[in-house]
Amino acid sequence: MALFLSTYVNKIDKKGRVSVPARFRTVLAGKGFDSVVLFPTVNGDAIDGCGMDVMERLLGKIGGFDPLSEDRESYADALMSDAIELTIDGDGRIMIPLDMLENAGIDGQCAFVGRGDSFQIWQPEAFEIRKKEARTRAANKRASSAGGGDD
Repeated sequence: MALFLSTYVNKIDKKGRVSVPARFRTVLAGKGFDSVVLFPTVNGDAIDGCGMDVMERLLGKIGGFDPLSEDRESYADALMSDAIELTIDGDGRIMIPLDMLENAGIDGQCAFVGRGDSFQIWQPEAFEIRKKEARTRAANKRASSAGGGDD
């Protein structure tokens, strides 16, 4: 299974056009997709990206909730209502809606960040801060796990 891996920083033009990293395009093409689905992260600090297969799995999970439940409505509203499918053009680019970029604080450059079956698009400096925080949390978790299991 091909995965979205690594981090790539690319320029975004004033219209919101950006080149999707070649590795990411290969992953999408391997799954039979010539498009990508984007939607704001729940926190609004980045943009989630994936193929339609991941969106279908998310929809399946949402469909597992009681059809009349508030949870189902919340997840459907948060994920599906802002999702947009963008075709990758012949030059490997997509045009991200400007309001989506603005809401995530992205301007001029963006970082495509692999997350396995999906990816995120970040303002590069904001992602570096997040990555440092994540490494600190992981190191602290490892340290606390290593010291507490031998009693």
